[in-house]
Amino acid sequence: MQFPGVTEFTLPSGVFFPGAISYHERMDMNLSDPVMAALIGACATVLATLVQLRLSWRKEMKERERGQPITKKTRRGPVIVVFALMIAAAVGGFALSEYFVTLRDGDRDTMRTELRSRLFEISASAARLERARLAEREQAESGVLRAEAQRRGEEGVAATALVGPCRAEGTATPGSRPDCSEQGAVRVAVCARVPAAAIVREVLLYSRSDDSQQPWADSRVQPGQDAGRAKFVEKFFERPDGDAAKQVCQSFINLNGETARQARIVVKYTLQETHAVSR
Repeated sequence: MQFPGVTEFTLPSGVFFPGAISYHERMDMNLSDPVMAALIGACATVLATLVQLRLSWRKEMKERERGQPITKKTRRGPVIVVFALMIAAAVGGFALSEYFVTLRDGDRDTMRTELRSRLFEISASAARLERARLAEREQAESGVLRAEAQRRGEEGVAATALVGPCRAEGTATPGSRPDCSEQGAVRVAVCARVPAAAIVREVLLYSRSDDSQQPWADSRVQPGQDAGRAKFVEKFFERPDGDAAKQVCQSFINLNGETARQARIVVKYTLQETHAVSR
């Protein structure tokens, strides 16, 4: 039936949805040897049974046309064929179920492998984040420690030592103790601990008697300057104190045989610029 004003449209011959797209995944037909053998045997049995059943029915139809009586053997033939067909169908069903089980196991193994790889990726990402967090934390802590060490270096690190009166060799008048010579006096190293990367800018020296109340700012002396028969000698020196620190020391001698002296040093320093080496 055609409607007026409507033109019938006919697709060209041989053209039907060119480039059709299938949204079904291809099934993996990799079968194990037992399953493949069972399928082949079941198919062969079914085909042979069907052929035998066809021949038996044709033979029975010819005997009926001739009017020959049907024997028990002839009647038993289709039953045996049907029984064989049932056995073949059971074998085929078992093989098909084994195939589905194998396919399901393959999907489960694939899913397990993919899940394991995802867990490995998650663990690796978590480890990278943890290392980055620890690196940021160490960098922040090192920055704080460096700022604190820089501030201490600008203010100065102090060290104080009490040096007792010397004991001179020789005779002394009653009620008095003679002073010592510079060669016989004991030298005491007054040391301040600073970072190993410190660059010493200056060492301030102070000296006063043990019972003095004079402020340290007013007790400053220079190397070699006599301060109550006591003085700092030579130039300051450095010696290691572990891997992260060192000691800055100044030698002090007390030549006074009666009065103990306090010796104090203040070390001011700056820190070397350290550059991180990327690995």
